Amino acid sequence: MAISSELEQLLASWIPRQPWFPKLAADFGTDPDITPMSVARAFSYTAEELGGFAGLVTVISVGDGPTLRRLNIPLTLRGAEDMHLRHALIGRIDDLALGTVYVYDGAADPVFVNLMADAITKRKVFDGGQLSTESLRHSQEKTEARDRAPMPFPVTANGDAASVNGSTNTAAEAVPPKPSIGDLTVGAEDVMPVETRPIEVSDSGQHKSTVIIHDEYEPMELSFFRVLENGMPSSLTIPVLLTEAGSRSVPEVIGWGSGRWYDMFEVQEMEAPMALLSHVDVDAEPAWREAVNTVCAVDSGSIGAYNAHAAEMGRRIGELHTDMAAEFGVVEGAGEPTKQLVQKWVERIDWALGRAPLALDSLVPELRGHRARLQGLETIGTLQKIHGELTLDHVVSSSTDGYSVVKFTDSTDSDPKPAAFDLVALLRSIDYAAGFARLQRTDALDSEDGSLVVSGFGNDPGALRAIFDSPEYLWASQVQNSLLSGYSRARGDSIGLSDPVLRAALVDRLLVEVVTELRNRPNWLSVPLATLTLVLKGKPSRTEEAAETRPSWAESGETESEAAEGSAASGDA
Repeated sequence: MAISSELEQLLASWIPRQPWFPKLAADFGTDPDITPMSVARAFSYTAEELGGFAGLVTVISVGDGPTLRRLNIPLTLRGAEDMHLRHALIGRIDDLALGTVYVYDGAADPVFVNLMADAITKRKVFDGGQLSTESLRHSQEKTEARDRAPMPFPVTANGDAASVNGSTNTAAEAVPPKPSIGDLTVGAEDVMPVETRPIEVSDSGQHKSTVIIHDEYEPMELSFFRVLENGMPSSLTIPVLLTEAGSRSVPEVIGWGSGRWYDMFEVQEMEAPMALLSHVDVDAEPAWREAVNTVCAVDSGSIGAYNAHAAEMGRRIGELHTDMAAEFGVVEGAGEPTKQLVQKWVERIDWALGRAPLALDSLVPELRGHRARLQGLETIGTLQKIHGELTLDHVVSSSTDGYSVVKFTDSTDSDPKPAAFDLVALLRSIDYAAGFARLQRTDALDSEDGSLVVSGFGNDPGALRAIFDSPEYLWASQVQNSLLSGYSRARGDSIGLSDPVLRAALVDRLLVEVVTELRNRPNWLSVPLATLTLVLKGKPSRTEEAAETRPSWAESGETESEAAEGSAASGDA
């Protein structure tokens, strides 16, 4: 089916104002040209309380050439206006079938959300072939039923199906067939087939919209992928495969819905997932919020109050990496991968020194020594698929399910990487939680003191010592140490700053943070710069602080840096 020119005009003015609109939105303008690629009528009911209802799933293209994007726009057409949905109203048009209708964003319409969740759970097959659903629970039930039923075909001694010529079927061949369309297709009805459970839009941005369905027995999370790419993205494949493997590191995936359309730009048929349905604990909160609330209340008597939580979080991250390695495999990083990554790390040092010369001036000798050690690195170890953007904001804490990892993104490509990258991102996130609490307590967030920007900590070891002695920094030290301890136990290995790859990745990220904060938030510069100084030099002694000459630890560099490897603020005690 097609959409009217009136609806096209409404969408052209509404789409650019949405938070999930692509980052290249400036290239599209405020009133971009849009091209409908596919319009599928997923649901249609004559429900009297809605004045008639139609749920559409549309694929819209915007832009051209390098800016071309395909967007997933679920729409609902209601014959009667719903005042509770004014925030999701796109406009009003005349529809040939329903007459004058109100057009709403389907991702915020509780009727559409509940219908889509029910369709995914039951693995509904839609007419026309433009929409399809997959349910992991449905597949599990089919497999269990097949295992209980008498086998209508010959089997070998180990239970595998045997073919006519005596060979056994592969695992792929043994997958139960999909049920026929006639078994699952649901025709149009006058009454809604599902209860309209309350919903809550929990997130709208980063190219997707996420909705919580408040079900009395099992709350669920339905995420609509707004920007479509042909094929299966990492944001879907990783949680799906981990769920199938029984991993506890991610929320359980119930199923997903996909769309299929003929793309006139690529001149081919394309298919992409449009929605992902997962189990969710509505009482869970981001680990970032949990950590910030804890550290903001920390004092000398409660510095270790979060250690057990951090150890459990680290254990769950270790399980995640183990599960991902088992599902996606590992490769050796020796040779060309090591050469490329070392070159990137070396170039980063020159890049940072060129952009923050004053702030990093006192660290130049140590950075040169670090560069020399990088160039002697023989291997970066084994590589695997990782989260890639793992911070405390990508971990949720639940009183029933413990810690789990969420928000896998499509920007994480399929190239295997050192698992240390995820650990470094988490360590830095913990440091930033402590840094925020310290800056807030000392009223430094609004300070106009620019001495740190001009000279770094080179001429003021006392200021550096004050940071290291602060309760927030001590809290971060213990939390980071506990996280690495839990991670090490889960992986069966000792992971710390003595690991050259973790150390190199940490220094690389700190250099990026120093330049970023210098440009955008100078008052935050002390957060990464203090830790970078600690990693490269170690803590200044109190006698050195009182000396008027340059501290001896600034001259020795490597000696004190090696001693500082025991500092939990850098990740290993």
